[in-house]
Amino acid sequence: MLKRFFILSTIIFICYSCRTSGEQKSIELEHINMYLSEKHKITLPNNNKAFVVVISGNCGSCTEKTIKFLSQLGDKSNKTYAGYQKLVIIPSNNAYVIDSLKNSDMKFYTDEGYELEKYGINFPRNMFFELKRGTLYYKDTLYLEKVDTIALKYGFKI
Repeated sequence: MLKRFFILSTIIFICYSCRTSGEQKSIELEHINMYLSEKHKITLPNNNKAFVVVISGNCGSCTEKTIKFLSQLGDKSNKTYAGYQKLVIIPSNNAYVIDSLKNSDMKFYTDEGYELEKYGINFPRNMFFELKRGTLYYKDTLYLEKVDTIALKYGFKI
């Protein structure tokens, strides 16, 4: 009897944990989508693949590694991710990142009034999202050693 209770409790806990983490991911995307639709009049793609990068705006958050990875990801000659939309949300104080990536196929959305926080988007580090069919497929911080890990996951060497 105790064994059945333990197994049932474990299954319920696992199901609840999966459901809770999925809700959190959806909330982040909802906030990003709300910001993009209200401030930039676009929405995240529902039926396509996309990469969304949110630059935090903290000093030092955009390292050379980050810029190199983004330039490789946004390289127009890279056919591997040609079918992906590539969106970068960036605070206005990081214009040098846009200048560094001006020849890429990334679309930049500048947070002119630093209004991301008003939409519940307050990441202490850069965030990287991959969407497939409008659903979050992968998410991680794009910071320091994580840049190498993400770059390798997508076939790039930094």
